[in-house]
Amino acid sequence: MASRLSDRLLAGGLAPGEMVRAAIARQAVYGGALDTALLEIDALTEAPLWKALAAATDLPVPDRALCESPEKVALPAGAAIELDGAWSSRCRAVPVGRKDGALQVLCGEPVARAELDAASSALGIPFTLYVAPEIWVAAVQQAVFDRPMAPRLVRLFARVVGAQPVRRWQASYAPEIAPELPAAIERLAPRAPAPVSPPPPPPARAAAPPNSSAPAPAASAAARLDKAAIPDLIERLEMADDPVAAQEALVAITKQDLGSRPKRWAAWWERHQNDDRVDWLFEGLSHKTTEIRATSEQELRALTGEYFGYHFDLPRRDREAARARWQAWWSETWGRAR
Repeated sequence: MASRLSDRLLAGGLAPGEMVRAAIARQAVYGGALDTALLEIDALTEAPLWKALAAATDLPVPDRALCESPEKVALPAGAAIELDGAWSSRCRAVPVGRKDGALQVLCGEPVARAELDAASSALGIPFTLYVAPEIWVAAVQQAVFDRPMAPRLVRLFARVVGAQPVRRWQASYAPEIAPELPAAIERLAPRAPAPVSPPPPPPARAAAPPNSSAPAPAASAAARLDKAAIPDLIERLEMADDPVAAQEALVAITKQDLGSRPKRWAAWWERHQNDDRVDWLFEGLSHKTTEIRATSEQELRALTGEYFGYHFDLPRRDREAARARWQAWWSETWGRAR
């Protein structure tokens, strides 16, 4: 029987006992796989982790191509079981290809052997199992099932694999984000001015594996909120129909929070009406309000299709470093074209 990962690490002297115990404690608090916690606290690097996982599970390590270019496997119509995203999450496993009549399956540790054996039996197809760290299982689940990686795993993936490969992976496989209009804007929409045409969008997204040298394409800019509505919204702050909704809409569009006083908003608009709204989004990444940072990140992800390690709930220093990288890329890539 395969040993547990922690036992294998301790028995083989692959990681200090105190580091393994710290990772187990971290796993108890934050959840996820033990291998994720080990990587997060730098108990060991990726290469020895793959070897430890293989030793702990008695499963081979897959060829890197199976991870970087997974195949979306189609099962026969009327199959007894559907290997969909829900099954994949439950079993911590994802089909990545076929070879010699067998279904190749990437598995996380601990391996859900009973569930995998049951699926193989129900389908009448042999499974060839491979083991991989949780970050790679999650990345392949995103590629195969369009299930977004958790921000925690994206950050770790970028740290382990490299920021640029993960930016390309996210551009290739992350579902396109279409920010929804805040309810406040929906309520006020009938009086808002007609939207102006957005600037030409960046190139369409195209698939590229993490080791590809192709530039990461950007998503459509069509979902950008319309700053032409701002003068009307400032007027509505002085009216009784729904000033709270007007303020919420102003915050959503500008990524500023200047309160409910129309004069403050009017003064700000006088200074900034000729700004590109993208600049407001980048400024919003640094805002003291969590919700403004989160919505700014969401819109920029939708606009650029890029990932530079930013997440709205990171420590301030990490957020600012990632924001600077993201904004520098934007200026270099698109600033010259405007």
